[in-house]
Amino acid sequence: MKKFTPLFIVVSLVFIYSTAINAQLFNIGVGGGLTQVMGPEHYTNEVSDNGIGFSTEYNFGALAKLGLPLIPITPRGYILYHQLSGEGEPSTQSGSSVEYSQSILTIGLGAQYQFIPVPAGFDPYIALDILYNNFGEFKTTTSLGDTTSPSVSRFGVGVGLGTAITIIPMINLDILLSYQWLNLTGKEEVAGVSEETVSAITLDAFIMFSFL
Repeated sequence: MKKFTPLFIVVSLVFIYSTAINAQLFNIGVGGGLTQVMGPEHYTNEVSDNGIGFSTEYNFGALAKLGLPLIPITPRGYILYHQLSGEGEPSTQSGSSVEYSQSILTIGLGAQYQFIPVPAGFDPYIALDILYNNFGEFKTTTSLGDTTSPSVSRFGVGVGLGTAITIIPMINLDILLSYQWLNLTGKEEVAGVSEETVSAITLDAFIMFSFL
């Protein structure tokens, strides 16, 4: 019997490997949600309080995941497009209004971890992502016209809490609440003023489709 043991182990390992490869699921979906700018104060203060007035805006994008069998870690990647705007009357310019706008393209790459067992149909997880963020031109609009500043790119991180909810086989609803620091690296100093950290909370829902 002993001479069959190595052969049995090899066959078993090949079977497990083959099953694991075939069991991989690729999930991709589209969706969107809300972006709440949290800081710095210059971004979130009202225009009348010498701020920009960025608050809660919509975002939209796409999410992709690669399901790995036998382990609770799922590689993931996503793209989100945020369009921010604020307007108001500056305290120093009574009777006139100003509008600010900026877009941010976020590309995230990371992984999620299913941290607790739950009934079938739910898949709660925590997520950690490395973020590439392209801050589009910052636009200021007044009665005199428009002025813009050039776009910049920065790297940051995001941590989130979410869940995937099975709607029907092969189709899920993925909901994620994430806190993101958008420019932790690559900051610059302009006219002696250091670039402040931009942070935001996003709440998004994606309709996900699974493929073998």
